[in-house]
Amino acid sequence: MISSRLSQHTNSGCDQPLDPGPCREYLVRWYYDPEANACAQFWYGGCQGNQNNFKADADCRDACVYT
Repeated sequence: MISSRLSQHTNSGCDQPLDPGPCREYLVRWYYDPEANACAQFWYGGCQGNQNNFKADADCRDACVYT
């Protein structure tokens, strides 16, 4: 069931783990938590990280959350 759900994401970042990156700019961002099928806030360091990094909760939900 999970493998078929993963293929439905509109953004490949949805399948990546949370990665705040090594820098220390501390920007508020949103990431997708697949176990909760929800987006959550985190502190992004401002560099590196990965694509599971959205500027707004709505952007994260639109790309990743299943209804």
